[in-house]
Amino acid sequence: MKSCILPWMFLSIICSASAYHILCLHHIPSMSHHNLGKGIVRALLKAGHEITWVTPYPNKTLENSNLTVIDVSDVIEATGPLDVKLSRVTSMSMIKEITRNISQAALHVKDLREALVRNQYDAVVSEWFMSDVEAGYAAIQQVPWILISTIVMHPHLEYLVDTVRSVPTNPMIMFDFPIPMELKHRLMNSVVYLFTIFDNWWDSSFNAALYKSSFEPLAKARGVTLPPYSEALFNISILFVNSHPSFSPPQSLPPNVIEIGGYHIDEDTPALPKDLQTILDASPQGAIFFSMGSLLKSSSLPEEAKQGLIKMLGELPYTVIWKYEEEIKNLPKNIHVRKWMPQTSILAHPNTKVFISHAGLLSTLEALHYGVPMLAIPVNGDQPRNANSAVRNGRAIKVELGPDMVPEVKAGLMELFKNASYYTRMQHLSKLFRIRPVSPSKMISHYVELAIETKGAYHIRSPALQYPWYQLLMLDQLLVFFIIVYILYSILKLLFVIAKYFYNPFKRNVKRKTN
Repeated sequence: MKSCILPWMFLSIICSASAYHILCLHHIPSMSHHNLGKGIVRALLKAGHEITWVTPYPNKTLENSNLTVIDVSDVIEATGPLDVKLSRVTSMSMIKEITRNISQAALHVKDLREALVRNQYDAVVSEWFMSDVEAGYAAIQQVPWILISTIVMHPHLEYLVDTVRSVPTNPMIMFDFPIPMELKHRLMNSVVYLFTIFDNWWDSSFNAALYKSSFEPLAKARGVTLPPYSEALFNISILFVNSHPSFSPPQSLPPNVIEIGGYHIDEDTPALPKDLQTILDASPQGAIFFSMGSLLKSSSLPEEAKQGLIKMLGELPYTVIWKYEEEIKNLPKNIHVRKWMPQTSILAHPNTKVFISHAGLLSTLEALHYGVPMLAIPVNGDQPRNANSAVRNGRAIKVELGPDMVPEVKAGLMELFKNASYYTRMQHLSKLFRIRPVSPSKMISHYVELAIETKGAYHIRSPALQYPWYQLLMLDQLLVFFIIVYILYSILKLLFVIAKYFYNPFKRNVKRKTN
């Protein structure tokens, strides 16, 4: 009996010894960002670590004895929901102000400040959202900083962990240019990139001052010295990026940049509720899943479009599962409405053939994961870009949102059902998306543990960070080359003058004639 118990006791000791206490900062007031944060937290909890999760949605977290939640819902009261704010944005300066206010509102929550001073964590995981100042969290804890980009790689992140290589080949994130880019597109890319360089330089002194004023009191309370902003900003151990070559352009990345696209999708798809399971099982002809995300409610669609959609969808020979926030009377028999839908579970059902979506990033990745073609009706933000990318990849049809969109929606649905190329293409891309050496959750836990155990993962960071910009551009070498060329030119010129002085055929001929 003892011989059976001892190995398990030994194993539990090893597991407990390798468990770390990790601070996860996901304070963006948006359910999409919250769900992305949940994917990180779930992966680390699954690996047996103790997690302190900073979130504005404390009632929508995970049940786990190793999880401590710090409530920063004051951020929502102070700044308002992010999605609503971004829908009113008209300039980059407004976006920066919004993100700065969110960051400052979270940092001034009493429970978070007390936890930062009182507790010692083994690593800090935070989300990059135009929030370079938040490098201070890991700096005052003096632990590895793991940064997460919920969008694809872009030049500013390249600048933080490596040197910028993508501008000549990959469109900036605000553009939707095809690859390879034409000359005019590459020129636009370069101009915008140069503007962002100037903009970052212009903000650098302000950010440095904000970093110092925000984190120096906390550093003093902990009895540590706050490193300079320029040092803390580039001290990124691991950068997780929500991208994958199946849907985003491949890039040359240093070893500490890890692509984990779709990491928020639970590896174990939850079972469908019995009523939806019965409906979908009885739909061998195919089913349409209709959801416009959490921001745009289907019930807020223009009345003309709403009535037109109900009539049009009711005439189709397919089952329609529609996330709709209000009760609809006298619905056609093939339309089934719910205020909430288990999206991934519905997409996972083999009879779900088309997904009508707003083309948000999470929905787009979930459709890709489960191989369901989309009819995209983008609204704002990154949605038009996501929709255009999906159309270009042959996995979606795009329809513009408007009161007269119903005929286009119907035509798009007919094309998706009758043209098998969309389904075939989506299945192929879904296979590429899911074929990976290990799952995203295992990659997350592995690289976070690597950063902690190696005290910063310096061995896989890019050496480009150790060189100033002019050395990376080889301007110093170019200067040496020009100096050498100039010296050689000067020597040759001098030799030519000397030779001309001592050897002049014209003077020699004159002397001969005189003689």
